[in-house]
Amino acid sequence: MSLTTKTATLLNIWRKDPLLAMKQLYGVTPDDQQAAFILKAVKQGCRIAVKSAQGAGKTSTLVWLSFYFLLTLDDCRILITSPSANQLHRVFHAEALKWHDKMPTIFKEFFEITQSRISIKGKAFQKADLVTASAENQENLAGGHSENYIILADEASAIEEPVFDVLQGTLGTGGGGRFIMTANPVRNSGRFYEIFSMEKKIWQTLTFDAFNSGQINQSWIDEMADFYGKDSDRYKVRVLAQFPRVSEEQFIPTDLVEAAMRRTLTPSMYSGYPKYCGVDVARFGSDSTVFTIRQGPMVLDIAKFDGLDTTEVTAYLMDYYHKHKPEKIFIDAIGIGAGVFDQSKHMGLPVVEVVVSTKSSDPKMYFNLRSQLWGELRDWLNNGASLPNDDRKIKAQLCGMTYGFNNKFQIQLANKKDMKKMGLESPDIPDSLSLTFAANTFAYSPAAMGARKVVPSRYLWA
Repeated sequence: MSLTTKTATLLNIWRKDPLLAMKQLYGVTPDDQQAAFILKAVKQGCRIAVKSAQGAGKTSTLVWLSFYFLLTLDDCRILITSPSANQLHRVFHAEALKWHDKMPTIFKEFFEITQSRISIKGKAFQKADLVTASAENQENLAGGHSENYIILADEASAIEEPVFDVLQGTLGTGGGGRFIMTANPVRNSGRFYEIFSMEKKIWQTLTFDAFNSGQINQSWIDEMADFYGKDSDRYKVRVLAQFPRVSEEQFIPTDLVEAAMRRTLTPSMYSGYPKYCGVDVARFGSDSTVFTIRQGPMVLDIAKFDGLDTTEVTAYLMDYYHKHKPEKIFIDAIGIGAGVFDQSKHMGLPVVEVVVSTKSSDPKMYFNLRSQLWGELRDWLNNGASLPNDDRKIKAQLCGMTYGFNNKFQIQLANKKDMKKMGLESPDIPDSLSLTFAANTFAYSPAAMGARKVVPSRYLWA
């Protein structure tokens, strides 16, 4: 589109005063943290990393810069990226539409916005492409050739190192390209973390904390302090924009496990509760198939088997059921467990299919059902439960589980493959025990409950 003399004059003013541009283009006054970021971002060749508290306006600022760069820089090509396709194509795209709608009509008409691109009408190479930062997309992430090539990366802490290296390589050797990253500091590993911790000289680092943000109310800060505690990693990450003390923490404290192993309960303290059985199925290899019986606060029995196929596991489970008579048998039906579930169902056993990779019923807290079941297990231990004290593996496997926060601040447990890489035991026993809490987590959804025939527990310990 051609520029009027008035519009061209205004763009020249904005090139010299980007904060005025934000006010006149979007009707906003950036807070001090955002303003410092914007003033650094307009410098050619900049390398900027911003760690941000939750809701401090990092994504909005990237959107403001996207439109600003396309308007004020000649031969401008922008790569907007994030490791999360949802963050990129829903959150960022929605923000772009919102701020585009706030522009004066004369500038609004300059742009064409699709799900994967923001472009200047009539200028094919004056554009911003939205591309997910994943290994599968490396070819699409490479090749930035323009006078003003800019990478804007949101949620950059989760960008895998090989992908980060590809992005960095696209800037070429001329030194004119910009690389600008923002993220909530949920991980203390990876390239984003290294930029802050190792003080990489070429990178300018900024922090958007909640206290100095114009987007965050004090009442929310107080709520986070009251709910999580000021010394918690969640408070540090969400409010202070600080990296967690460790990227992966021990999920269940050792003292909880040791106390449960020392605790002795009489039958009168658990006999009134239903018996639930959890079945974690393995096939050959170093992992074990484990059956666990829990009755309220008491673990009654743990049985471990190695090298069984699905038919053999089903046969043992039939004998186990007749011995202990559990009310429900919860089977991890991912992969090999699906066969055991199907055969057990045909045999008439009271089995319930559990798919631990499905979403949690408490998505504000947990990444998936497996993480939530372990959360129920931890709460159970904290409320006077009893564990067998004659098996060292129980303690090792319970205490060996680690977790971290993903970019949605959800608790996400380490998977078995990662634990093996770290030299930790596969948590077969606690995975089996955690399945006995599945009735609670399915009870939230009538649809899921009906599909799986799960009866919500009426008992405190269920």
